[in-house]
Amino acid sequence: MRSLILTLAATAFVGTAAAAATPSSVQVTDAWARASAGAQTTGAAYLSLTAGGQADRLTAVSTPIANTAEVHESTSNGGIMRMRAIDGGLELPAGKTVKLTPGGYHIMMFGLHHPLKANETFPLTLTFAHTAPVTVTVTVRPIGAAAMQDHMMGGMDHGHMDGMKMGAGATEKAQ
Repeated sequence: MRSLILTLAATAFVGTAAAAATPSSVQVTDAWARASAGAQTTGAAYLSLTAGGQADRLTAVSTPIANTAEVHESTSNGGIMRMRAIDGGLELPAGKTVKLTPGGYHIMMFGLHHPLKANETFPLTLTFAHTAPVTVTVTVRPIGAAAMQDHMMGGMDHGHMDGMKMGAGATEKAQ
């Protein structure tokens, strides 16, 4: 009887330890970026994130093709579109898909080591609060493949580029 209790206790401990060590899963799909216009040193990446059975949070991003990468959100205030880094990370509700798209949440890359060219790929590592880091391959799409982003990227204030404001026509298209 004592050995049965010890066996059950050991099994429960191992099961609990395995459950604690198993992180929540986040599925990452459709990772892409727009080709650079000229010698631009900034770029943006987009993707979809679906948290598994537990809510999670995207806390950081990195890529070897840029000096820094940040999760940003686009906002409109008084007709001026702005992008700002999200403090504390991007919340991922359990079982829900969060899409990072032009004009919404996205990943900004600063200090690109070279312009992004159509059809090339690059790695992007996503760090989460509960899930182990995930590295995805981002495919660069031609400029025309993201017409809305052409409007958004051309005139947004990222807090790093003073004085760039979006014109009224582009603001209406972005909303």
